[in-house]
Amino acid sequence: MSIMPWTIERIREALASPSLARRFDDEMDRAPADERPQVFAKWQRIAGGLRATGDH
Repeated sequence: MSIMPWTIERIREALASPSLARRFDDEMDRAPADERPQVFAKWQRIAGGLRATGDH
């Protein structure tokens, strides 16, 4: 089984909570271009953690 790369859509789906998805979108929208990779990485870790624990 291959591991699919994280995308904005996959992070949103993994968050599963509309309020968390909104927070993710808001942070990505407000982040300056040079900070977006860090914001993306933060939410990737959060989404990955939720997936790992089954909290989605």
